[in-house]
Amino acid sequence: MDEQEKLYEEAQKKVVLGEELKQALVEFEDLPGVSKVQRKIQQELKFLNKVIGTKSVRDHHITSSNFVYYEFLIKTLQTQQGVVDINAVFRLESRDSPLRVDIVANNGLKWVKVIARNSKSVEDAAKGCVSIGARSVIDQAEDYLEASSLHFCMFQRPKIVFYFSNKIEDSLHEELLEMGVQTASLEAPDSDEDQYATASNELNLDVTTMLAYVSALTNGHSHWVFKEPLLTEQAERERASPLKPQLEKILQGKRLVCCQLAYDAFQNILTIVGGPGERERADEFLKRITVYPDVDKIPEEFSTIRFTANVNERSLKIFSFGMAREIFTVTSNKAFVRSAKMQGTNVPVFVHASVALTEGKQAAGKPL
Repeated sequence: MDEQEKLYEEAQKKVVLGEELKQALVEFEDLPGVSKVQRKIQQELKFLNKVIGTKSVRDHHITSSNFVYYEFLIKTLQTQQGVVDINAVFRLESRDSPLRVDIVANNGLKWVKVIARNSKSVEDAAKGCVSIGARSVIDQAEDYLEASSLHFCMFQRPKIVFYFSNKIEDSLHEELLEMGVQTASLEAPDSDEDQYATASNELNLDVTTMLAYVSALTNGHSHWVFKEPLLTEQAERERASPLKPQLEKILQGKRLVCCQLAYDAFQNILTIVGGPGERERADEFLKRITVYPDVDKIPEEFSTIRFTANVNERSLKIFSFGMAREIFTVTSNKAFVRSAKMQGTNVPVFVHASVALTEGKQAAGKPL
């Protein structure tokens, strides 16, 4: 086989790998940042297919491919719990351009950088043997440490872990550890905390969580087709992935609290649409929850939030209650969390699927 044939064979392998990477990202499509990675992979695939088709493959088309990095990124992503963002952007005071964090995991409490370069390249850069403008792993660690000090999550500084695809020297490992950066690999992953671990023992419950917890749908009655398409869709999702065990894991061992506004709204919804079983479960569940007065003042973090279709006064007060107590809020209100983030505020939350009260709707539905 001559050199040109080898190049075409290598290019074809890259195309196969690119298609596999696209497929591997499908399960993560709901995560912010994933669509951008998908677009970059697709752009590279398009280019490779073009040079293959025009018989103009060159060596640098293979060696400059980013697929090795994306493959390692995805494999690392698959090992992480509670991933909330990919390629997330965080402001730095020391430079104009923001820091891009490869993976934000553990519900924001961990920042992961993936490094797919070969060992010699990493070591040379750490020793200063780099071209002008290139940044070493130590430089990158300093950026991550600066950004993490400016962007606390859930009232604490995120843990930083650098994942290496190749073994690094012990001296570099020790230097990073002394700085406050952990090192890991796919063979020796970092020891992660429980993805539902929190600094506080309290959890703030949103109305949506209380409804989901007591709903007939999450308590053994998901085998229904309802007149309302949305409820039928929720039932299908519940059969595929039951929500109650997930909620139990989040709430386990925690002191549950809510504000008066959330409590009153929950009781009001129960009175209007709740079935007898749902009301009974609600009575039991509320015995576990301590109700506190609403916040008098919106916390500073929410002071710039504007009311929109997704950010109403009730939601703002419920999330403000959690923020004022410096605790997580458990919610299915993804729209509020997303809207707040777009306005510059990261809300400390555990987000779950939305589930309505359905017992009263069974009379008009059909059992499966």
